[in-house]
Amino acid sequence: MKKQITTLSIPSINPGWSQTHSVGRNRGYVTMLTLLFALFLGTCVSAQSIKGQLTDGTNQEPMGFANISLYDANDKLVKGTSSDIDGRYEIIDLPAGTYRLEASFLGYATQSQMVTLTNDKTTVELPAIVLSEGGNNLDEVTVTAERAVMELGLDRKIFNVEKSIAAAGGNAEDLLREIPSITVDLEGNVSLRGSAGVRFLINGKPSAITQQAGFLQTLTASNIERVEVLTNPGAQFDPEGTAGLVNIVLKQKTEDGFNATVNLNAGTGNKFDGSVDANWRKGKFNTTLGVNGRYDERFFRGFREQTATFADTTYSRYFTFDGLRQNESKGFNLGTEYTINKYSSLGISGNYRTSTGESTNLRSTQFFDDNGDLNSVSYRTEVEPQERENYELRADYNTTFAKPGRNLSASFQYSESDQTEVENYDESIFGPEGDLFDESFQNSPSANGRTQYIGQLDYSQKIGEDFKFEAGWRSTMQRIDNVADFNIYDEDSQEFFRVDSNSSRFFYDEDVHAVYSTFGGKVDKFTFSGGLRAEQVYTTSFLAEPTGETFENNYFKVYPSVFLGYAVSESGTIQASYSRRVSRPRDRDLNPFVDRGDPLNLRTGNPFLLPEIINSYELNLQQRFGMGTFTGGVYYRAKSDLITRVTETLPGGIQIGTQANLDSGRDYGVELITTLRPSKKFDLTASANAYRTEIDGTLQEGAVQANGYNFSGRLQGSYEMPWNVKSQFTYFYRSPGVTSQGRLNAMQSFDLGFRKPILNDLGAITLRVTDLFNQRKFGYTTEISGLSTISEFQRESRIVYVGFQYSLREVKGKQNRQRSGGGDDGGGDDF
Repeated sequence: MKKQITTLSIPSINPGWSQTHSVGRNRGYVTMLTLLFALFLGTCVSAQSIKGQLTDGTNQEPMGFANISLYDANDKLVKGTSSDIDGRYEIIDLPAGTYRLEASFLGYATQSQMVTLTNDKTTVELPAIVLSEGGNNLDEVTVTAERAVMELGLDRKIFNVEKSIAAAGGNAEDLLREIPSITVDLEGNVSLRGSAGVRFLINGKPSAITQQAGFLQTLTASNIERVEVLTNPGAQFDPEGTAGLVNIVLKQKTEDGFNATVNLNAGTGNKFDGSVDANWRKGKFNTTLGVNGRYDERFFRGFREQTATFADTTYSRYFTFDGLRQNESKGFNLGTEYTINKYSSLGISGNYRTSTGESTNLRSTQFFDDNGDLNSVSYRTEVEPQERENYELRADYNTTFAKPGRNLSASFQYSESDQTEVENYDESIFGPEGDLFDESFQNSPSANGRTQYIGQLDYSQKIGEDFKFEAGWRSTMQRIDNVADFNIYDEDSQEFFRVDSNSSRFFYDEDVHAVYSTFGGKVDKFTFSGGLRAEQVYTTSFLAEPTGETFENNYFKVYPSVFLGYAVSESGTIQASYSRRVSRPRDRDLNPFVDRGDPLNLRTGNPFLLPEIINSYELNLQQRFGMGTFTGGVYYRAKSDLITRVTETLPGGIQIGTQANLDSGRDYGVELITTLRPSKKFDLTASANAYRTEIDGTLQEGAVQANGYNFSGRLQGSYEMPWNVKSQFTYFYRSPGVTSQGRLNAMQSFDLGFRKPILNDLGAITLRVTDLFNQRKFGYTTEISGLSTISEFQRESRIVYVGFQYSLREVKGKQNRQRSGGGDDGGGDDF
């Protein structure tokens, strides 16, 4: 009698195992020397210039990335620029005369000021210009300008996504599919310029939630203000990640009073999600609250065809997959920031998330002999229920000083996550005539617990008007406990029994202690920054069961970074940069236990993996012109101890996959991004990334040399239709590419969306179709030790979504501004 088990008792997890199992490792901090960069450049200024600073009228903070335009007496545009991250701007090389300077930012009233330059004064510094929502223009000019779709910072590309259709009705994963340089595959894995080593930050800070599978689906896109892509991050950032960093900047609610945003979405095939995000700012407190939920069903299907040609045998087999994945999740976050005084603030926040799901799959396998005749057929039913739970607590302290230009911030973060999963297998094998050969029942319960601590301290100080020094420290400590059992069903006893040799318990400790320092500034047309980060890493892998083996890998490394920018003209900038990065092996990559859940495709880790080191070089040019911008760049990445997934063929055609270090790898690439706005109603963004990959190394089967070209491109456009309906399309294409042991197939998709404002622009309805032509498929071919594989996989991606968004705002800040200007004191709060 068949018996399907879907729930099992999981051994308890003790993330603090290292206190009793640390195997003699001496923990603690090491003394590290901070290397400071000191740079000096001299220059002579021979023409007039205008400079100043912009501030946000709602919170008195510097306003970065705002637009500054300068017009002559005939109202003709002379020059333009944008404010830096500290809100400062400068327009140089101006002849004497009278000008009108305009400062603008999306959602704020444009401010104008008349400026007169004379020959007896080379530089005019204007008083700080304050931009406020609904504020009065200094000379009654009411022109406003939208923020550029893409902006180029010294060390990053900034994509402003507030106008995206996906931002109105999707999640962060949908949004990233529209960002140049970024590719999101069928499983939600993100790659940057073709490399999967991407790390995420939230508001410029690390977060435990970014390490969870599917975390992008938990972030509501309408809460995201911009996405910053750092392919060469500076020394102040964690160097982890082959490709670079993606910083997701969330919208900050600064208006006094109560604000709330509601998002509801429904998609074909039982897909539903909703969220409520609220903010209440009163007095010295600014409190935020968020609640979200999601239910998602996705089918997946695919095939794999294998042909084996060994010295003593030849055969083939054909696999098909047909399954469904269900996931239900709920999230909650709460935080408050308290303004201690005019210099300091303290923030405390936390988030909690839980999810349950189940994956079911029917896999059929046909086995053929050397004559192509059918030998047997296997039908394998796989049912995998799983549960996840994680929470994070953090405290942030920030202070400035009486002397402007100095800032000190400190943060501490604690997080825990637990995941349990049971893999249930029911397999029946039939002969070519349909007679039953064999049947078996197995299950493999597993549990994974992770505890993480992050402490960080950062200090910055301006030196004069044009230079800035930064230094800081950060420690990250994590403990992981992984339990995996393998059970076989016994027909006689009618119960499962544990196979000790195929079961494991694996512990992993990783401590990273780092200090950094950077120095940068601006001299005439040059902008520069240089820094150094030093890190001491301690790691211990302990396979408690079944072998009791311990593996340690402790190392000290330094990571320099250098950035140099030059303003070729008032509308053109050229930049060069270099940084060193690291890709550290994860606990799954290091666990030497062999996972035999799939008897024909085994998986194991490699405890001897070394960290991969990446030296990255870039040269970029951005040119602004009448209808848009052009950004072009070339890059080169040199990799040593390259971590790659490799597959070995065992006797009987069984494959075992693991990770290995290859000697080296190189990427040579070029990236082009163009934004166009031919009219007020139509804008277009086109991007392309082409690169050559070279891989050198030695595996068990011999030398590996995989060279090839890869290309990806994206075309995105939006058009404002009649009745105030905005439409948007995104087309993506990725060419065939190379891996260490084979080739990837081409992949493409086309998305289409519409957005209609309603309820006096406080709400909107959206209609989106993802992968309209059902082309988002993943396929590859490999040739390994006489075993040739052709595979294709598809996860449901053609989906129609309908969404509704509504914003509730208490118009309190506007009344306060009227009162401060001598207006009417009467009236209560309005909604």
